[in-house]
Amino acid sequence: MADGLDVILSDPSVRSVFVNVFGGITACDAVANGIVQALGLLGDRADKPLVVRLDGNNAEAGHRILDEARHPLITVAHTMDDAAGWAAALAGAGQES
Repeated sequence: MADGLDVILSDPSVRSVFVNVFGGITACDAVANGIVQALGLLGDRADKPLVVRLDGNNAEAGHRILDEARHPLITVAHTMDDAAGWAAALAGAGQES
């Protein structure tokens, strides 16, 4: 997770990251833990907002993990439409018109 986020976040054209997971085989709590741990490992290299939508296997536990982490870069969304809207809005934040 850390290597993948590092590659994505290092791209100057990326302004936000939308993580959309439907947990079938992979449990959403494992994904949430991976995101929190990756952001901890990346430290200051992680400087763009992440919008995370988890649905499926252990989604409630995943939401709890992300909520408890209280990481300033993470926004949790509960629907794909809300998540896409947040990711687009956060990508546009600070951009000149």
